[in-house]
Amino acid sequence: MIELKDRSDFTEGRGDKYDACVICGPLKYRAVIHFDSGSKEPTVGETVTGATSTDTGVIEFAQLTEGSYANGDAVGVIILTSPTGYTENGYIFSDDENLNGTLAGDNFATVKGICGINKSGRLHPDGNLVEYQGKKYCHDHFAWRFRQAWRDEDSPNINENERYK
Repeated sequence: MIELKDRSDFTEGRGDKYDACVICGPLKYRAVIHFDSGSKEPTVGETVTGATSTDTGVIEFAQLTEGSYANGDAVGVIILTSPTGYTENGYIFSDDENLNGTLAGDNFATVKGICGINKSGRLHPDGNLVEYQGKKYCHDHFAWRFRQAWRDEDSPNINENERYK
């Protein structure tokens, strides 16, 4: 099994590096956090910070699976976007670490277990990407997006009356 630390930096036999096409979709990072001891409901859009690790992320989704926030025994899952502070191996936060929220306040929940970063998006080898106007496109999307514009630029400007002289 080959361990890929970061696919955008992965070098295959040919030495290709991988990156995303702006139309196929950007590379997205998300963190899935299981929590327990929840005492206040987290809010979508709120920034979460680990009390000891200072890892952060923005809540995209939060789901209560059992217990209640009122009793302080809420158990559930939080999905974070824009995670920061994760390790080279893709781990974020520590087991039993308290979570602080910008809206939910300090220690609103406790991390349960090991949390990891999920990467999604379609990556292409650099050899299959075209950089144009500061953006990277896969060959198919580059041709689709700019073929007609280039045809219009290259078309001759002929006066119809002069065409048949």
